[in-house]
Amino acid sequence: MNPSMRKSLRMLGWGLVFPILDLHLGPFDVLPDFIGYIMILVALNQLGTGDGGFKPASWLAAGLILLSLPQLVIKSSIDIDELIVASLGMYIFSQGMMVLHALLAYFIVRGLYTIARPIAPPKLLNALVSRLRLYLALMAAQLIFYPFLLNFGEDLAVLLLLIGIVKFIAELMLIRIPFRISHIRNAPVHHDNQSGAAPL
Repeated sequence: MNPSMRKSLRMLGWGLVFPILDLHLGPFDVLPDFIGYIMILVALNQLGTGDGGFKPASWLAAGLILLSLPQLVIKSSIDIDELIVASLGMYIFSQGMMVLHALLAYFIVRGLYTIARPIAPPKLLNALVSRLRLYLALMAAQLIFYPFLLNFGEDLAVLLLLIGIVKFIAELMLIRIPFRISHIRNAPVHHDNQSGAAPL
């Protein structure tokens, strides 16, 4: 793995940090999501010159750059205590951004699997797949429970909060993957399964 690819993988990892941290000073986002998505897009374009197959992820990152621009001046995420009073438009926008971000994570991990498979030990490849599946399952659970919270209010708020905390931890574990791949030596690893496609 050349130094340029290592640098791109680390940029990808740091870019993924921005969207999961929601820090505001009044209406202003201290860590704007669009900066993270720009870093992700640049890293994906650099990695895509190989066999990563990052084109779907690149398109999603470009779209998310534009969609996240309003967050510079408007808080577009919805806290649990705001769900009941939030407008329908804000609710749809917030849910849509979550879905697009989850799809971005999915396509990024598929590309990372393709890059890592020839050189990564099976333990790392298994961690990559299992962490993505856990993250997607928690994201699906969060999306399913959100509409129920609108009807049942605080009865499901604690459950949704717990799901959100576990999902946050799962995404942090997922973000570690590009950094771990960037430290792999270029020693080929034998795999019994000859298919290079990600089992996702």
